[in-house]
Amino acid sequence: MNRPKLNIRLYFADWILEIIGAIFLILMIAYPLYHFNKLPEVIPSHFNAAGQPDGFSKKSILWILPTIGLFMYVGMFFLNKLPHIFNYPKEITEENAEHQYQIATKMVRTLNTLIAASFFYIIYRTVQTSLNETKGLGTYFLPAFLITIFGTLGIYLYLSLKKKPILFEET
Repeated sequence: MNRPKLNIRLYFADWILEIIGAIFLILMIAYPLYHFNKLPEVIPSHFNAAGQPDGFSKKSILWILPTIGLFMYVGMFFLNKLPHIFNYPKEITEENAEHQYQIATKMVRTLNTLIAASFFYIIYRTVQTSLNETKGLGTYFLPAFLITIFGTLGIYLYLSLKKKPILFEET
């Protein structure tokens, strides 16, 4: 694999996604920190496919999602700086490398933001359920999450395979 190593330019939409992702990352940590002392000793720790709590643990379990979310976000952030090591649906050449790298880094950036937002939502609803403000994640969380993640992958796969200029590119 002898792919070109390029510095990929960040466009306005890229910066917006990075900022939104960072905000969700901060909220993932700040929200449970703010509410931690108000929580009961036992809180929901697992939700079924319908979004209802079906497992309970000590409230310290609440820190698992922010920890995983932080490592995932930071890992994907730095991985996104190395698009030459990604897998692509077509061969990478000198001619198409920049185009393919742009698409791939936008996809990873979008997924990173969506996952951070989803983790925050789960944390938020866990805290709210623990405080008896709501009941679970909601029926539509799982389908919405799956459609969003796989829809994003599908869009970027389509963009990668077509020959026209990239979506979001500024002139």
